[in-house]
Amino acid sequence: MSLLKPLSFAILAATLAGCAAPMQVAKPVAPNNEDWYQVRTETQVLVFDDYQVFKDYLATGTAPVMRTLEEKAATGQEQILVLRAEDEGKALDKISAYRFLKVAQPPASPFYGEVRQDGAIYVFKRYGDMVEMIKLGEPIFRYTDIGGGPDGKTVIYGLQKEEGRPEATIQQFKKNHML
Repeated sequence: MSLLKPLSFAILAATLAGCAAPMQVAKPVAPNNEDWYQVRTETQVLVFDDYQVFKDYLATGTAPVMRTLEEKAATGQEQILVLRAEDEGKALDKISAYRFLKVAQPPASPFYGEVRQDGAIYVFKRYGDMVEMIKLGEPIFRYTDIGGGPDGKTVIYGLQKEEGRPEATIQQFKKNHML
């Protein structure tokens, strides 16, 4: 019995020390859900979750990582995630571009999105409007700025019913593209 008492105290002390030790708290991962971009061609849907990668791709046609998905878009095109170098080894469910594509990530507020398709640039301040446009091919409600984009491209701003000229979204687009 004399051996059990010191052993019990040793176990109790070790248990209490373990409880008192500082816990390692995982650093929260930023959701990267404030913007989303697509470039849609007849054969490909290129999907971006990083503005700088999108901007560089538009300028050079290259990106640090281009990851082809096994599933095709609903319209039959090959889907490609265009990513930052640090996203190369991530699982698909950890990549914002993929989660947005699968409608599995809530967007931030404010949100900003662009789809480039058929020589036009579609700009959105709401993720839901962007997803709807991708499904339908055109936004139901829109404000069109003919020649208002880079290289004189037409810019079409997705709107909600009875929404007026989207001044803040226009300013964000012009700021992003230095117009």
